[in-house]
Amino acid sequence: MRFLCSGRVWRFLGILFMLLWALNSCSSTPPVIPEGLTPMQFFQRAQEESDNYRWDNALIYYRTFLERYPNDLPNVLAARYEIAFILYKKEQYAESKKLFEELLDTYKKFENPLSVPQWPKVLAEKVLRKIQEQSTPRGKTPNP
Repeated sequence: MRFLCSGRVWRFLGILFMLLWALNSCSSTPPVIPEGLTPMQFFQRAQEESDNYRWDNALIYYRTFLERYPNDLPNVLAARYEIAFILYKKEQYAESKKLFEELLDTYKKFENPLSVPQWPKVLAEKVLRKIQEQSTPRGKTPNP
């Protein structure tokens, strides 16, 4: 009985509880995405996941959005940008660069590029410049 009341046991239990809580909060299961989510709900949930650094879950939302709403052009462009940006944040620069370049190529196909949102294009160009700067050795200028 005396052992149970000692401070060591309570400290041990406290540390054990904190470790279990930390392990549980770090692990995240893939989201189950219900049918019938609106585009706004997809983006809201993906952003919540991203804000909480659950980037893989955010990617699932954006990729599922692309599967379910392939003809929602403004939001498709936004989702493609977000996917590339998440990969950039995850330091997967080669894949991110490829996706940003593909997104920018899409803009070249529009007869009137101003008929679609420009922010994904503008931001993709900025992040691509950052990727290029990171991959260019100091003292050398990047190729145009």
